[in-house]
Amino acid sequence: MKPENLNPKAREAFAKTLIEVGVSIFKAIILLVTIAPISVIFKSAFDGESSNISFLEIAASISGGTQIILLVMLSAAFILGHLFRREGLRHLHELENQSEHNV
Repeated sequence: MKPENLNPKAREAFAKTLIEVGVSIFKAIILLVTIAPISVIFKSAFDGESSNISFLEIAASISGGTQIILLVMLSAAFILGHLFRREGLRHLHELENQSEHNV
């Protein structure tokens, strides 16, 4: 069933769900970018060893193929989040235009 065939309330709920999914993807990426480095810092701090943390060394220890896969997956998540959010906003905009024309 196409969203255009749904009644206005169901279409609005569908649009809001798409927006929420897109925002959730962005939130997950932001959490990954902030929590992963903080967890490395805390692990090093609580290990008891006095070692320096270098994110460049950590990134260099990952193989090239793995780095590419991680970048592709991160980029795909950004694109997917953007597309979900944009599509939800498009549906809401169309609903607003339909309601203005009906009045």
